[in-house]
Amino acid sequence: MLDWIAALSNPQPILAVYGEAVPTLDDVRIEELCLSVNGPVLRLRFDLAEFPVNPPVKWRRDGLDVVQVEISFGGVRAISVDQFSTDSICDLKIRKDGLIAFSSESDSVHFEGLAETATILRISAYAMDRA
Repeated sequence: MLDWIAALSNPQPILAVYGEAVPTLDDVRIEELCLSVNGPVLRLRFDLAEFPVNPPVKWRRDGLDVVQVEISFGGVRAISVDQFSTDSICDLKIRKDGLIAFSSESDSVHFEGLAETATILRISAYAMDRA
């Protein structure tokens, strides 16, 4: 099992969609970073680079081809955002070693932090605009 799945308090939503073929967090597109003082909490929304081999029937029927995940990092202890741009493709790292450590690595996006928990808030899909 990949480190990021083991770090989640609720890996079931990802496992339900991907089964044993859990995606990596390489080449994800960061869509949103949202900080709240209530917790404090960081909400991270991103698109996965890999679509499931056997997606839910509704996704296939509706022609959806990009999976989006939203994770809440609760009890944020530290965070820094050094670089963020509209070209937000990066390798995301999430691992648990006591606290949850998260970071991004790319030329256009760099952030890192520590939190007490990592929880999947939502997994959804949409159709990539090919116009």
